[in-house]
Amino acid sequence: MKIIGIYALFAVMTLSLIIIIDVIAGISLPSSIHSLSTLFATTTLQESICITIFLLVPFIQVFIHAASRKPGGRNRKRA
Repeated sequence: MKIIGIYALFAVMTLSLIIIIDVIAGISLPSSIHSLSTLFATTTLQESICITIFLLVPFIQVFIHAASRKPGGRNRKRA
């Protein structure tokens, strides 16, 4: 779950940086936020598939890690 939290934190920081740079460049805040939404409205099917795959990667990693964890967890003593 830490991976997903870090991934979400980086996403929020990146979007914040994009908006801050737009505001510094003179674009109004509503226009900057609107430009983020129109960005995804103009993507093709192939680009949408790639975006979806990259968004799902952290969730797949967490699921695989949780599924491969052996019963007994971390507290098992090694011989």
